[in-house]
Amino acid sequence: MAQNSYSAAVEELKSRCNILDVVSPVVPLKRAGSNYKGCCPFHKEKTPSFVVSESRQTFHCFGCGAHGDIVGFTMRYYNLSFPEAVEKLAEQYGVQIESDFADRGKKREPYYDANVKAARLFFKAIAKGRNEGYGYAERRGLSPETIKTFGIGYADKEWNSLTAELRKEGVSADMMVELGLASQKGDRIYDKFRSRLMFPIINTQGKIIGFGGRIIGEGEPKYLNSPESLVFLKKNNLYGLNVTRSEIQKEGFAILVEGYMDVVGLYQGGVKNVTASLGTALTEQQARLLSRYTKKVVLCYDADAAGVKAALRGIDVLRAAGMDVSVLHVDDGKDPDEYIKKHGRDDFIKLINEKALPDVDYKIKLIARKYDVRDVAQSVKFFRACVGVLKTLPPVEAEIYIKKIAAEHGISEGALRSEVTGEGGAQQERPAAESIKAAAPAAEISESDLKLEKTLIRLIMLNSSYYERSKDIQEAFVSDEAVGLKNAFESQYSEGEQFDLDRLKDALDDEELEYLASAMKQIQLAGDDEKAFEDCVYRIEEKRRKARIEEIKDILSMAFGSAGSDEINALTLELSELSQNKKR
Repeated sequence: MAQNSYSAAVEELKSRCNILDVVSPVVPLKRAGSNYKGCCPFHKEKTPSFVVSESRQTFHCFGCGAHGDIVGFTMRYYNLSFPEAVEKLAEQYGVQIESDFADRGKKREPYYDANVKAARLFFKAIAKGRNEGYGYAERRGLSPETIKTFGIGYADKEWNSLTAELRKEGVSADMMVELGLASQKGDRIYDKFRSRLMFPIINTQGKIIGFGGRIIGEGEPKYLNSPESLVFLKKNNLYGLNVTRSEIQKEGFAILVEGYMDVVGLYQGGVKNVTASLGTALTEQQARLLSRYTKKVVLCYDADAAGVKAALRGIDVLRAAGMDVSVLHVDDGKDPDEYIKKHGRDDFIKLINEKALPDVDYKIKLIARKYDVRDVAQSVKFFRACVGVLKTLPPVEAEIYIKKIAAEHGISEGALRSEVTGEGGAQQERPAAESIKAAAPAAEISESDLKLEKTLIRLIMLNSSYYERSKDIQEAFVSDEAVGLKNAFESQYSEGEQFDLDRLKDALDDEELEYLASAMKQIQLAGDDEKAFEDCVYRIEEKRRKARIEEIKDILSMAFGSAGSDEINALTLELSELSQNKKR
């Protein structure tokens, strides 16, 4: 049809669609008189209270009050905005929509189409049966049904299997490279994903926006993700949410895990209210996306240092989005995928119910592991760190935890409360993450810190021996991008060999690559590399000395009535020596 005005096209769309055709594919319905009835997809119920009227072209749930027409149902069920829901229905029913939003959608279509073609080829490869990809999926316990549900595929070990087929299907080399399906060296185009189990990344509109590839056998990086493109922004999407969002709504909470296999494994094991961030720290956008489906999240990350760090960041991001957060580290150091295979669904749910800690309790528990409260100085550190956490809480919640901590550790409620509320000359507020780390970095990264870490990165890229020598000053890497680079250096370091830029690029995400480029461009070393490195070491040692001075001052300020103890005398002497070093 000729293009209509936007409002006229929406009205025609409604006239063409039958609400039963929109609802019945996702909600089982039975005739009930002149209407149709089923269990509501928007809340958990056993007795059907969701009614669809074909004559009125509306739906209504007598349980939760959800109500609307075909556009309203599509918006709510697929978690779309009004224009997105209209676009989805228009595409399905052949109605052309004239709008800026639709124009942007048209520009993206060739990218979506190329990703669909790639996903089909990957899926076709694993479906052939006895090959490396099929064998790996079988060893990981993936059923054919699960492979189909998530569209899992296989990229073989050849250099041009995908690119050759995509060329035949009319996908340009430029688009393959832009989407990260291919790499380019000179005039040569070759497959970027090789010998990998492939996980299509699908948004909540059902569009394939990128891929994640898990290496089969030995090799680095273990996981390789598509770069960001016109259709793929990692920070805006969560893996598996296109499949699991209705289960998240029904169960009333989401389980947020680290990786693709954790999502797939839990889903196959019967725990279907699960999703994962895309190989990066949880973002505000991802938290807002998840909050559309639930206000309750259980973070289920690994119990190693990286998992704890990710959980702490996730807590703060999810809280800022108004979420109720708990944290679960699976027993025996296993990841969720391994645990559910060994113990089953019921035990995993029991583990959540019995072992998942509310976020504040989790932070306090982490702090308690660091200190021996039987020691005066250590106990002061413990309470100081707790104060840092409590200051981030709303007043009512803070009051509850003040009483709880005071009762459990035999400290005066009044003393703890005055520190938290700031009455009586209390200390300045610290972010909770600082308290847990028991260090005192600035809340924001300073320009001098950024220059320091960039200088180290520049030195390491010039001569890999500086990476080995920098292991004693690892705290120089403070930004998320620099930490990512440091991890890549660690995984690829080999004594006597320089870092390979192409290999590094494959191990880094877009933000890290951009940061590496900026370090190489901005830092000029004036030909004296060794002096630059020695300066970095000096600056880190100076930061450590200043941090220790502030730490001792904090301890002494809270050591009421203990000024004559051996611990306090030792700390006073150390403070004096550190101050003398500063003068020198």
